[in-house]
Amino acid sequence: MQLKRPKMILFDYGHTLLAEPEWDFERGAAALLGRAQANPLGVTAQEVSAFIERLWDKFHQVLLMDMNHHEHQMMRLTMETLRLEFAVPLEELEMTFWENCVALVPLPHIQKLLDFLAEQNIRTGVLSNMTFSGAGLTARITKSLRHSFEFIIASSEYGIRKPDPMIFRLAIAKANLPPEDIWFCGDNPRCDVDASSAAGMFPVWFTDNTLPCPYRDVTQSEPLSPHLHISDWRELIIQLKELT
Repeated sequence: MQLKRPKMILFDYGHTLLAEPEWDFERGAAALLGRAQANPLGVTAQEVSAFIERLWDKFHQVLLMDMNHHEHQMMRLTMETLRLEFAVPLEELEMTFWENCVALVPLPHIQKLLDFLAEQNIRTGVLSNMTFSGAGLTARITKSLRHSFEFIIASSEYGIRKPDPMIFRLAIAKANLPPEDIWFCGDNPRCDVDASSAAGMFPVWFTDNTLPCPYRDVTQSEPLSPHLHISDWRELIIQLKELT
C-alpha cells in the first residue's frame, strides 16, 4: 500500500487520544449534589445516579441510529425532575459531573506523537462521538494534552455522529483540504476506519490494549477498508518519518 504524507491528521477522542477507564456515575452525582443550592426532595447521590443511568439507557437508542443527544438535555431533565436547584450554569455543572465521574489517562506516547506532528507542521483536529458539549470536550483535552488542535468537533453539537458521512464532511470543510490529504485515526472499525475511508480520507486503525476500554464492542469485526493498523503511537511516527 502506497502511503501519501498527510497535510492534516484528525483524531477520535475516546481511547485514541485519551482513555476513560473507570466510570462512576454515583461519584459524579455526589459532586453535583455538593453544589446544589436546594434539594427539597432530599434525593441522594445514589438516587441521582440511578436516574441518570435510566436516561442513558433511553438516549442510547438515539445513539444506535447515529443521532446524538446533548449532555445539557440530560442535566436539565435530571435537575428539574428531581427539583434540584443550582446557582451555576449548565456548562459548569457538566464539568463537575464529568470530571468526578471519570479521570482521563493519555494513551501511551500520544504526547510524543503530537509533539512530532507539530514539529513537522502537520495540522491536527479532533472529531469525536460525544454527548458532552464541545466546550467541555475541548476543556478536557486541553487540560490533559500539551497541543493546539485547529478544531475539536463534538457530535453532540450537531445532532449526528460517526459514521454518518455528514459529520465527516463537516470536518473536511473545517480542514479546508481535499479529503485525500487527511488521515483519520481512531479505534472503532466502523465509525472511525470504514466511515473515514468512505469520506475519502486515509484511515489509521489504532488498537491499544494497555488501558481498559469499558465501551469497546469486542464482537466488532475488523475494518473492511484499506487502512494502516497500529497499536502504539510510536509506530505512526515511524511511518510518517518514512514519508518525509
